[in-house]
Formats: sequence, structure tokens, C-alpha cells
Amino acid sequence: MKTLLSMYSLRLPFYLVYMLQQVEYDPQKFLDWIERAQKKKQTIQSLKVRKSLVPTSKALALIVASYVAAGLFIAGALLLVDSRLPLWFYGLHLLVALVAAPFIVVLSLSLITLVASKLVVAPRQNRVIAAAQQKLAAHEATVIAVIGSYGKTTMKELLHTILQEGKNVAMTPGNMNTAYSQARFINTLQGDEEVVIIEFGEGAPGDVTRMSKTIQPDYAVITGLAPNHLDHYPSLDSVAIDLLSVAKYSKAHVYASAESELLAKHLGKTETFSSKKVLGWTISKPIVSVAQTSFVMKKGKKTLAISCGLLGRHQIAPVALGAALADKLGLSKAQIESGCAKIQPFEHRMQPRHIGGAWLIDDTYNGNIEGLVAGLKLLSELDFKRKWYVTPGLVDQGSETENVHTKLGETIAKFPPDIVVLMDNSVQPIIEKAMKKHGFKGELRVETNPLEFYTSIEHQLAAGDLVLMQNDWTDNYN
Repeated sequence: MKTLLSMYSLRLPFYLVYMLQQVEYDPQKFLDWIERAQKKKQTIQSLKVRKSLVPTSKALALIVASYVAAGLFIAGALLLVDSRLPLWFYGLHLLVALVAAPFIVVLSLSLITLVASKLVVAPRQNRVIAAAQQKLAAHEATVIAVIGSYGKTTMKELLHTILQEGKNVAMTPGNMNTAYSQARFINTLQGDEEVVIIEFGEGAPGDVTRMSKTIQPDYAVITGLAPNHLDHYPSLDSVAIDLLSVAKYSKAHVYASAESELLAKHLGKTETFSSKKVLGWTISKPIVSVAQTSFVMKKGKKTLAISCGLLGRHQIAPVALGAALADKLGLSKAQIESGCAKIQPFEHRMQPRHIGGAWLIDDTYNGNIEGLVAGLKLLSELDFKRKWYVTPGLVDQGSETENVHTKLGETIAKFPPDIVVLMDNSVQPIIEKAMKKHGFKGELRVETNPLEFYTSIEHQLAAGDLVLMQNDWTDNYN
């Protein structure tokens, strides 16, 4: 009832278009969000917390269309009334029309975005993708695809940082990892690039297969498998099948992480890399601190002394693979070591920040269970007076939601921080139950206002504290 009543606001189209922006104008996700709000008795206004409406031409057009649709519906309802009927009948029709108007707005927005995606957006995107496929096929650059449920952006960025020490390298910027955004990037290539690195995203079955057909990479790196996007994939196995489909279209080699437990059973004869071995190199002498990670690589008479700004033992394998690929592509020892030394934490991905006498590690970009476990292991390894662990849990876990958050609770209990801060949401009880079941004895806090907590965290820390913040929980999952 609360959600229903909140829809009778003159600013309703602004809130609804904000919601559409957050789900990238996907009408099904938009309707699912409204349904969740109804079940949780949330007001439409309360759904806009983390961000604000971006007034793009598309957004403004949809807002105008919403008001027009509501106005035409109300006017049509009145025009249909026989003029010979009494005035009170007009009033009744007007009341019914006003009551139904919010639903007409929701329906019109859903239909407009659905029709536009099928008749306008999809054909235009297909033309751009076809042009990109032709351009890349004629390009002489070595093409590296980066694929996986997690760690893709870090892998892409570190490859770019290392390889540009000796090559002209281009990579997909930011989070451009859909078929259309990849195509737009490819169409900007100048033609003189020696290496092109392309990040693959997976949101639904067949995504990686379609991208692989278009890109035809020379090398493909699969960073790992985790229960992401299970609101669209029917199972974790189907995610693995999609990720590994790149092997059918890769011209040369596919390298998959041997440290992803969930991926391991699907690999077969696929070549793997780990924190101990990668492409014939052996790895030794790992050292991890809050400021850097270092190790030594050896292959025959070759030796590489690697040091980088990434944090945690789980970063050794991807950095080592980057170094090994650089060697394969002809970079010198000095170039590889120099490139690795320039690798720094990427924004919101295990990014350390010094706050007074305390340290904060920001790992809130997105999350998966493998990354959360790695973060907790790192937290337990570092030497600080008091350790905090902050997380809202994970989204897009589908049927694995309970299993994943039970494992998270168990891991928190296994590598116990002094203070654990959970957010008041649908998965918090699962995490808390598993923590208590497995003997967590530290302090547990449950925050009802995550945004306020995050903005004031630095005022709660003392000298000698270390706080690790993992994952975020965007508005459309509230």
C-alpha cells in the first residue's frame, strides 16, 4: 500500500526514469524493481538514494512522454463519456482516470523502452558491431580478450600498464564490456596499434560466445568463475560454459585461472596460471603488505623481480601472467619489471588510503565471493591493532544467494576481524547466522543507513586501525 500511494506524485516520471537509468533502460529489470519495492513496502521516492537522475536527452524525452501519456489517458477517458450523461458521471470517470494514471505511466515507459530497443536501438547497434568486426579482422594488432566473473578490469589495466612499456597498446576504457560498447571502441582504433586489449562482460547466456565470434582474439584470459548474474543465467555451469566458449574462436591460446575453485572443474585441457606457475615460469618469494606485493619469477635462465602496488596474494597470479605475456610478446626484462612497478590499485578495487593514523582499503567497485574471501585472507595477514570488515553482501546471486552468503559468514568467522559491519538488507540475516554458527566472537554492527555510514567512516577510526570495505549495494537492489 505504501508503494502504491507513493506513486501518486506529480514527480513520479522523474523517479521512474531514474530507475530506468539505473537498470540501463531494461524494461524487465525496471518492472522487477517496482515489484520488489511493493513487496518490501518501499516508497518510490525512497528508491533514489545513491545517485541522481542524469538529465540526458533520452531521459528528458521519456519524462515528457510520461506526462503526455498520462494527460492523453485522462483526456481520452473524459472524451469517451456520452455528453448526455449527468455531470457526476464525468467526475467518476475523472476519478478512475486519475487513479489509473500512475499505472499508465509505468506501462508507457516500459512499452516505449521495449519498442525502442527492438526497432531502433538493436538495428543501429548491429550495424556498428558488423562494421567493427570487419575493421578488427583487417587489423594487424595482437588482440587479447579478458573474460571472467571477476577481476577483468584489473587484469585489463595491468596488462595495459605492462605492455605499453614496449608496445603501442589500446584497451577498452572504463566499463565498456558489452558487444556494442566494444564495437564503438574498435571503430575508434587508428590502425597502428600493436596490441588491443578488450574486456568481455557476461550478463546473459551467449554473451561471451557472440563477442568471441566478433572479436576472434589471439589470446584470451579467463580470470575466474563466481555466482554473478544468476538472475539471467540458469545456473553457474551455464556461466562457465559461456566463459569457456571463447576457446572455439580464439586463434591462439586461452589461459584460465587455476585459483578459481569453481572454474577448475570445467577447464579440461585448458592451460592455466596460478600464483606458483604461469606459462612455464615458477613463482617464489611472495611478500605482501598494505602498500605493495612482490615476488620472483624464473624460467630457465630468465629471472624477473616483480613488485607492484596491488594488494594481496590473489593478485600475484594475474600480475605474473601479465609479465609472462609481455615476455612472450617480446618485451625486455627491464621493460617488464618497470611496467609492473607502475601498476597501482585501480579505483575502488583494493585501493588503500591513509586516514590519519589508520588505513582504509576500498574494494567497493563490485563483488564476488572469491574476492570477498581473498579480502578477508588479506585482512587477517596484515598486522594492525584493530581490523574492521564492512560489506553489504552480494547481488545477482540468484539461486546461490543463501549458499554464497553462508560461505561469507563462515569465512568471516574463520578469519575474524575485530569489528564486522553489515548493512540492513535481505542477505544480512544469512551472513550473521553463519558467523554466529561458526563461532564469531568479535563485535557485529548492523547499519540501517549505509550511505551515512560510508560518508562518516573516517570519523570512527582510531590510529592503528585497518578497515576493508568490500562491494556496494546499488539502489535497484535495495
